Amino acid sequence: MSLSFIQCLGLAFVYWLQKLSYGYSIKWSPVVFFLGMGLFTGQWATTAVVCAGITPLFLAFTGAGGTVVWDADAGKLVGVAVVVVSGISVEQAVAIAMPIAILAAQLHTIRRIWFAVPAQKADAAALRGDDKAIVWYGGWFCNLSKIVIYLIPMFLVLYFGAEQIGDLMAKMPAWINNALGCAGGILPSLGFAMTVRVIGRPKFLGFFLAGYFLAEYTGVGGVFLACIGLFVSFLYYLIVDASIEGGANMFATFQIKSDQSNEKHLLTMKDVHNMWWRWQWWCEVSNSFSRLQSIAYCISYIPCMKKLYGHDPEEYSAALQRHLMFFNTQGIWGSVVHGIALAMEEQRALGAPIDVSAITGVKAGLMGPFAGIGDTIDWATLSPLLQVLFLPMAQNGNILGLVLPWIVLSVIVSAEGYYFSALGYKMGTSAALSILQGGGINIFISVASVLGLFMMGGLSSSMVKLTTPIAWMSDSGEFYSVQKMLDGVLPGLLPLIGVFWTYNFIMKGNSMTKATLYLLIFGVVTGAIGILGDGGIIAFAKP
Repeated sequence: MSLSFIQCLGLAFVYWLQKLSYGYSIKWSPVVFFLGMGLFTGQWATTAVVCAGITPLFLAFTGAGGTVVWDADAGKLVGVAVVVVSGISVEQAVAIAMPIAILAAQLHTIRRIWFAVPAQKADAAALRGDDKAIVWYGGWFCNLSKIVIYLIPMFLVLYFGAEQIGDLMAKMPAWINNALGCAGGILPSLGFAMTVRVIGRPKFLGFFLAGYFLAEYTGVGGVFLACIGLFVSFLYYLIVDASIEGGANMFATFQIKSDQSNEKHLLTMKDVHNMWWRWQWWCEVSNSFSRLQSIAYCISYIPCMKKLYGHDPEEYSAALQRHLMFFNTQGIWGSVVHGIALAMEEQRALGAPIDVSAITGVKAGLMGPFAGIGDTIDWATLSPLLQVLFLPMAQNGNILGLVLPWIVLSVIVSAEGYYFSALGYKMGTSAALSILQGGGINIFISVASVLGLFMMGGLSSSMVKLTTPIAWMSDSGEFYSVQKMLDGVLPGLLPLIGVFWTYNFIMKGNSMTKATLYLLIFGVVTGAIGILGDGGIIAFAKP
């Protein structure tokens, strides 16, 4: 079959919706993305299975500092389209997805270069005190630009390329299909290796191995594996807690103790929460190389700045200008910075001797540390952990396995951000010291790493696929399978070697691009020859 004009346009529209980037903590866009793919292809089960096969490639969080290594959404969407058109295997779709994802990442580069224009327009609007123009350029202008940057290129790829790719794949000889299948089977090791590198430390690798071999020997997965992982991580917490003199409550770090009880206020907590919701809605919409999240920061502050300085046009304009300065942090934990700076602005408006350089200095000094904490906990640990938990459901053709992780993630990180913005406002600068200097945060990250590595190990045993068909026949006519011999020594040995080779390669400082290239070459060559997979140019004896 082929995709119709309407189907291609609909899928491109869904891709554009995903790139609108509304709702930083309310992760509705992935939900719309997966449901939209199922709707426009008409094949819900195929969408779930293919996306479940491709997801492990992109589990690792590699977007710190605004970088975009790949566009996982493009890889999944094109992968699903080609499978629907040609009926190729999931492993072949995986092999197609990675190059597409890397190429599509260049669209993000174009977008971030172009978005210097709305940043400049917002600067001019701030000089005039025109907050409506700032919202226009930082929001609607950017998202309309994404029609040209994302929607049109994706439509052209799907309409003119999906069927051709599918026809090409269908006409390939068996040994080439085996080569692509082997490449697709080994590429998920890249995602697992990067995730282990990001969320783990070398001393925690034993937990990855524990999850891996538990899954290999027992076949457990999903919720049951997560329950075991929670139990293991809780035991780790008890051991670490007992080893610290006097004990250490990792949650005491986040207790709110206001230092503003005797201060006057112009703002209410409703204003603070409104600021946070505006920040979450616009956070990544206008992200650019020149200013990153600066316009979104300013947009989030507009109602509060109007309430504090609206009676003085000159002060209001100055406030808009200083909050259009460079800013970049993790949007959830970084909300502490918003609360702190807002409290300082309020006291300055009340007449406190707070220089504007102190406000901008607090923002510049705190955005980096909180970005590191938030990226580690939310995007590098929590997000892949939830995806791993529900992947077995998606592998069985249930699209809820793709949707539920983002719904659960939205609830958790929304609660975090709502809390941390209030924490920053109520505690002022002492909030930063409480979180950054408290020992509890280190324990919390360690416990999350243990759980994350255990789950990564369990899933990698089923998602990384490396087998060999090599066998030989003895003089008596009995077959000896290399794969059976390896399984007798240690089940899942080949996939484990693949993951740890990739991990070691990355840990030596090699780039993701280089690792991807090497894995592709290895998978294609060994699959084409017939050393891995089910066939190849050379016909090895099989039992």
